[in-house]
Amino acid sequence: MAEPAYTNDLTTIVDFDGTPSSPSVSEPSSGWTAGRSPAVDTDFPIQGTNHCSLIMNTTGKAGVLCSNGDSFSWTSGDYLFGWIVWLAPGAIAERSSGGLAMLCGSSISAYKVFYVGGKTYGAYPYGGWQNFAVDPEMTYDEVVGSPSAYNIVGGGANVLSSVSKGAPLGFDVFRYGRGIFYIDGGESGDYANFTDMAEANDNTTARWGLFQSIAGGFKQKGILSFGENSLCEFVDSNKAIVIDDSIYVASDFNRIEIHNTSSIISWTNCSISSLCAISLGQFEMIDNATVTFYSCLFKDMDTFIFQSNAVISGCTFLRCGKVTQGGASMTELTFSASTGTAALVVNSISNISKCNFISAGTGYAIEGFSAAGDYTITDVTFTGYAGSDGSTGNETIHVLATSGIVNINISGGTTPTIHTAGATVNVIIPETTLTLTGMQTESDISILTAGTTTERVNVQENSGTSYPYNYSYAENDYIDIGVFKAGYIPFYIRNYLLGNTNSSIPISQVIDRAYLE
Repeated sequence: MAEPAYTNDLTTIVDFDGTPSSPSVSEPSSGWTAGRSPAVDTDFPIQGTNHCSLIMNTTGKAGVLCSNGDSFSWTSGDYLFGWIVWLAPGAIAERSSGGLAMLCGSSISAYKVFYVGGKTYGAYPYGGWQNFAVDPEMTYDEVVGSPSAYNIVGGGANVLSSVSKGAPLGFDVFRYGRGIFYIDGGESGDYANFTDMAEANDNTTARWGLFQSIAGGFKQKGILSFGENSLCEFVDSNKAIVIDDSIYVASDFNRIEIHNTSSIISWTNCSISSLCAISLGQFEMIDNATVTFYSCLFKDMDTFIFQSNAVISGCTFLRCGKVTQGGASMTELTFSASTGTAALVVNSISNISKCNFISAGTGYAIEGFSAAGDYTITDVTFTGYAGSDGSTGNETIHVLATSGIVNINISGGTTPTIHTAGATVNVIIPETTLTLTGMQTESDISILTAGTTTERVNVQENSGTSYPYNYSYAENDYIDIGVFKAGYIPFYIRNYLLGNTNSSIPISQVIDRAYLE
């Protein structure tokens, strides 16, 4: 075992504190330039002791480009991470007009421009440093010249009204890499945890921008990689994480990965919500570690892939993509408004119970059953799905077997509707029993569909003091019960909801003192 270790894969391009030893700080020669004289100073750095700033006392687009001296070793799939601050919120344009931008290219006359922030986007209605991520290989908003490499980086602002005092536009450390935050180590009494991750990230000598502490929780971007370099023991509870909004990134930019079969990851009452419309945030158990999630909320995220050593209990997946079971134990889960073609892909239905599926109008609840055979679904409910078997894509169960017979036994819960890829599917619903107890012998019994005269049971002179009423459970099924015997006041129970488990009702008949034989 080892104490927790928090590291990353980022390489510094320029930090104004010594990397490179004498950074060249210049305005672009054309495009984003207006004679603003950028400078390295010490007024308000976010990282280290120095930063770059720019006077903005005229309107228009202006920026800064900082030379690394040499082309850094760029790999396709890497991202540029940089810190930008604007200290006069009402004076810049909206993001769509280049309010705040990141610049990168091969020289001060050959660079790309990416609009990353603005007056009402990001943290800038209130001012403050913000870390942006950009893939320079993606479609840009502007280009100046013909950039052929990436050895110069920076940022800029489109100023609507000049700021007469100070230098409101600031830049600090720029880095590049895939954006991986590695979480390794941890042991009993000194587990890795979210708070310590943020402390490592937010140290003034670090400021990686990958897992920041914010009011009420934490903000993530890039990949959180648990146990990739060595096994990880991570335990935490009652934490809230938001996935940062990034624009110029791929759909798999934001991820959570679990590595090393010896890792132990335990979250209780934690929530992860995505603010990013482009990279919602994926979760994947790369290795079959021990993973336990209790009472957690996952909101507006992408796909989840579990394996057999995972125990997921009492959690909610709200507006998330497809969840792949991978043999995990799943109990008392809620899948609401899934954005996937199926909310849950199963390979071991016996490990799933007491789950609730709520449809957004499209997509299956469960997809699986790829081979003929007998299966049992225990206490699973479905709401808002197609009401009959078919091929709309909104049935509760999509059976993947293309031939043979698939028997699906329903133990409690809701009767599913089926879309089959070709197999013959039998949905088998065992009878449930409601027992009427404590009756007078030879009582007459009448059971009707509630509010109607439709008769389900008509028993004359029941021989015993109890009566078992057997029925096939259906959702929202109500009955009226009447018990009659000469010399006793008629006994009624109206609008009784039949349950999905065996139950009993005591019948308390009262002597009719006005009865004349």
